[in-house]
Amino acid sequence: MPSFYIPSKLKTLAELLSPYATLYAVGGFVRDGIMGIECHDIDICSKLKVEDVKKALLNSDFAVLDKSLRMGTVIIKSGGFKAEYTTFRQDSYTAGRGTHSPEKVSFTNDLTQDASRRDFACNAVYLDILTGEIVDPLGGMNDILNRTLRYAKEDVFEADGLRILRLVRFGAELGFKPDADTLASAHCNAWRVKDITAERIREELDGCFKADLKHPELKRQGAHLEAFAALDELGLVDMLLPEVAALKGLPQPPKYHLYDAYGHSVKAFELAPPHLRWAALLHDVGKAPAVAMYGNMHGHDVIGEGIAKEILTRLRFKNETVRRVSQLVRWHMVDINGNMSESKLRRFVLEHIDIIEDLCALIDVDGMASNGKLTRTNRVRAAYESMLTIKVPLKISELCVNGEDLIALGVPEKDRATLLNELLADTAMNPMLNFRQRALEYLKKKASKL
Repeated sequence: MPSFYIPSKLKTLAELLSPYATLYAVGGFVRDGIMGIECHDIDICSKLKVEDVKKALLNSDFAVLDKSLRMGTVIIKSGGFKAEYTTFRQDSYTAGRGTHSPEKVSFTNDLTQDASRRDFACNAVYLDILTGEIVDPLGGMNDILNRTLRYAKEDVFEADGLRILRLVRFGAELGFKPDADTLASAHCNAWRVKDITAERIREELDGCFKADLKHPELKRQGAHLEAFAALDELGLVDMLLPEVAALKGLPQPPKYHLYDAYGHSVKAFELAPPHLRWAALLHDVGKAPAVAMYGNMHGHDVIGEGIAKEILTRLRFKNETVRRVSQLVRWHMVDINGNMSESKLRRFVLEHIDIIEDLCALIDVDGMASNGKLTRTNRVRAAYESMLTIKVPLKISELCVNGEDLIALGVPEKDRATLLNELLADTAMNPMLNFRQRALEYLKKKASKL
């Protein structure tokens, strides 16, 4: 029998509710505890309805915050302790309804019925908080020990297509494999994912793409690539990211590439740091349309910028994420021929300073994913690092002069930003301009020509 660390607040909560019902932990807290890894999310449950929980905790140190009363779910907090409580229930879904929430909910006193409405048996193992007893109605303990994902009941994917994405994510995060019946059912019902809201899809894809980070103790290096391969096997790349799937089989010059356009993009995704994986996956997404329109891949960076915006907007990413990723896609080919002048390189660095470090990393990843080595000299990085070394100002706030100096020189308000930006650009080529007297002379001369 595994031993669990039970937070003292959770024990106190169980004691307060014990005159009325047994309080159980369930889901990831129990599953991960059996595996010997840490879980910060605590899901708890009992036969008590929400109103009875509120009464039992009245005048205690615990606050009960409504989350979804229809689902019998509340948040229970005390100091730094937080847990999500749900009353034992049964759920009813209408297939193809396109929602992660059940259409009908009925509460029950039967723990086994509660277990059957969950997604996978490994997430339906219950822990009696006070006694430490494990209650395992679906045989989930054995699945955890054998690293297996098995559906809680046969229609689990028919009821909720989102669980197919969760199957992929859990498998990658934990190193679990679906059993044959579960995998077959996922294949049959994969089309149901298209009915899920874009926000939910984005959350699950993001989790898949960062699966290697979820449980550091498990050392799941490469888990994000496993997740992507599983998505592809289930046809979900074609369904959810058709612009990426369009790269399949698109040949590239063998002189520079080991893979077709799709294989190259997936390899870049594999090699990229976690925060750049979307940019790496999408960086060449303009190649298929470019070939269709022009017969070659020239301009795929410009075309790809618009496609990346469309994909990320469709998945309801934040505007800043859409902007940054699409800009990285747009500029990943900058100086591809290595013939930009030093002055142009430095100006480019200044104009894109907010993404420059990520862009340098993406350029390197792109090269490594092409033929396994850095054959392209990253002159953008060299220019950027040179500017850092000689302490070139990289933004207006780093200049030795400011707007007040321009006011003193009588520069009209409409011209101040322009002059400061011109000084910033010229200082990149002549760092001596960042000495105050020289900067003032520069501005005075410029102001006289207005």
